[in-house]
Amino acid sequence: MLFERGFSGLVSIGPVRQVGVIVGATVLGFIGMVAVSGCGGDDSPAAPPPLTSQQRLNLGVVAIDARIGGDRVRSSGTVIDADAGTVVTSAHSVWGATSVRITSGLGVMHGRILARAPCDDLAVVEVEPRVPGLVELPQSDAGTPPASELLTAVGRREAHPDLGHGSLVTIPTRVARHGVRTSLGGGLPALASVIRLDAPLVPESSGGPVVDGEGRIVGLAMATEKGAEREEAVAVPWSRVRARLDELESGARRVYVGWREQYRCAPRMHAYAAAEHRAYRRLDARINAPVPATRLPGTVVDE
Repeated sequence: MLFERGFSGLVSIGPVRQVGVIVGATVLGFIGMVAVSGCGGDDSPAAPPPLTSQQRLNLGVVAIDARIGGDRVRSSGTVIDADAGTVVTSAHSVWGATSVRITSGLGVMHGRILARAPCDDLAVVEVEPRVPGLVELPQSDAGTPPASELLTAVGRREAHPDLGHGSLVTIPTRVARHGVRTSLGGGLPALASVIRLDAPLVPESSGGPVVDGEGRIVGLAMATEKGAEREEAVAVPWSRVRARLDELESGARRVYVGWREQYRCAPRMHAYAAAEHRAYRRLDARINAPVPATRLPGTVVDE
């Protein structure tokens, strides 16, 4: 589990509009096959077949469609806890969102922002309603891959609620440099010790995983609205993402925008959102707004 302590009083980013859940027949058929796989004459049910790398990506990568001011911002997210229905994504793509719609391989749902770390450009979003079938991607134990290794940045296109789930976006890439300190532009905070990739990313892939040839996650892709025009792209090493997630602390008044010592980067996020999105209001990105108690992965809400 990614979180070990209680966590309450998380950030709320305005009202969220609920959308209908559209379940893909193929995915439901697979889940149904798993559920009945042991229904026969044997006393012990047969183990379900392991998911392929493509199936894991289909159930472990989501599209995020956020309404910020008068604009719609499309990005991706990576599932971090399948049971809790939580995903991690880039903070700049949901900063000030008044509604969040999430598309997975299972269908179209809505989401709620739980925590943000603006200095590391990370945000945690909860999928609602919580439906079974999401999966967490396996993680690479090898650390940052060498420059010669072929990687893939994976995102998902947002889908129309009446048309079904969106398709995956895959971008072949390799490591150009390790340990780079750089900014995505637009006045966003500089990211430290990131991986520079040798192929540009599209904005909708931001927040999606960067995986190796076996589908194991090595980093979190980062791009902005002008990402397709940039000559470089970056990924936050997955070890750093995990470290940040493990730092989430309990106590509504002791945590600012989700992570300790992250408050200093909030003004830059406000400035970026105001410059990028018409009708953006700081009130929509209010910090430590009271919200009902909720459960993050592996936590027990403080009484």
